[in-house]
Amino acid sequence: MRDIALALFIFGMIPYILMRPYMGLLVWSWLGYMNPHRLCYGFAYSFPWVQLVAIITLASFFFSKESKRIPWSGISILLVMFLLWTGLTTFYAAVPDSAWEKWLEFAKVLVMVFVTLVLVNNRERMHWLVWMIVVSLGFYGFKGGAFTILQGGVNHVFGPPASFIADNNALALALCMTLPFMRYLQLHSARKFVRMGLGFGMLLTGVAVLGTYSRGGLVALAIVAGALFLKSRGRLAVLLVIVAVGFVAYHFMPVQWTDRMETLHHAEQTDSGETRIQSYEFAANLAVHRPLLGGGFNVYQSATLWQRYGPEGAIHRAIHSIYFRVLGEQGFPGLVMFLMLLFVSWKNCSRVRKRTRDIPDMKWAFDLASMLQVSLVAFMTAGAFLPMSYFDLTYQLMALSALLMAHCTQEIPGRQSVKTRILVAATPAKKLLNTV
Repeated sequence: MRDIALALFIFGMIPYILMRPYMGLLVWSWLGYMNPHRLCYGFAYSFPWVQLVAIITLASFFFSKESKRIPWSGISILLVMFLLWTGLTTFYAAVPDSAWEKWLEFAKVLVMVFVTLVLVNNRERMHWLVWMIVVSLGFYGFKGGAFTILQGGVNHVFGPPASFIADNNALALALCMTLPFMRYLQLHSARKFVRMGLGFGMLLTGVAVLGTYSRGGLVALAIVAGALFLKSRGRLAVLLVIVAVGFVAYHFMPVQWTDRMETLHHAEQTDSGETRIQSYEFAANLAVHRPLLGGGFNVYQSATLWQRYGPEGAIHRAIHSIYFRVLGEQGFPGLVMFLMLLFVSWKNCSRVRKRTRDIPDMKWAFDLASMLQVSLVAFMTAGAFLPMSYFDLTYQLMALSALLMAHCTQEIPGRQSVKTRILVAATPAKKLLNTV
């Protein structure tokens, strides 16, 4: 039944996508983040829905009247450079078949990121894209939080099978990255019941992160909570959610969860901590000996290179760090590009915050930039312990930071901040007083 319902919905959306390619981008985002087909049990489970919608969206975009001009900026240039560089390293990859498969997957993601850069050209479209991200990943926050409470926290929360967020650690990262956007929508929703629903969703999503039993997720959740409190307006609501999640963690989660989280004090002595460190040493040694091109995508699958560059007696596993993974796979130039993407995205948001702080009707941009930064913080902290270097949500958020910056650059010159208006209005009176 689920398969038929999903198929009818997607095929029913095709006419709208053909008329409005932006609708295709939203559907693609929904499929890519929520993976509803992975919740089916029949033909829909393995059908290439994401690819189908991407192709139809590109065709619709090509024949539409939408502008085809890519808004070039630091982010878009770095994205092109990073894509080309990863393609070059793939030519010399240690595991060529696996590397080419991964590069093609990454290239498809970046193609749609560039579609985002072109189509998301106003406030309304940015707003709807954020809603789609929240609905798609927030579904697992609601579901996982309710599951954790009803089951007493004894069972782990996982994402949909065979997806980017199937692993409990990956799901925890995605949920932490989604929390700030729930807060943004809560701040800018006109209806009270929507604001209350989003507040409840933030609470359940925080509980769902606890339910994943992810230690990296717990660290990221704590950092995101602090960043949300510092960067969000109306901090009382944020504080209430933080206290409620902390209460659940302290009084509700079972002993096995507490025992697992306590291993954070001596993570290097645990089996998973030790193998993570081994993977970092492998990536670093590989990069030192192959500094320019690294080992290519999925280099950790090469037993030969593990024997050559891994520590003695190391267990072969994926490189559980976004930084060490890029270093080992793409070399030092690739790592520099990756870090520059994160830095420029952060800088874009900082500039938007500075320019819009005192403009009332641009408060939405100020809040969106703030929450983008909190989401990037979640990725950079939890990602330090996860192999999520090519998570598609991160690159779409990078594009969103560039779009927000471009929008504010275009809109703000014709406006005056509140402080400027006050100073201008006060000038004649000041002159009169000086004359008297």
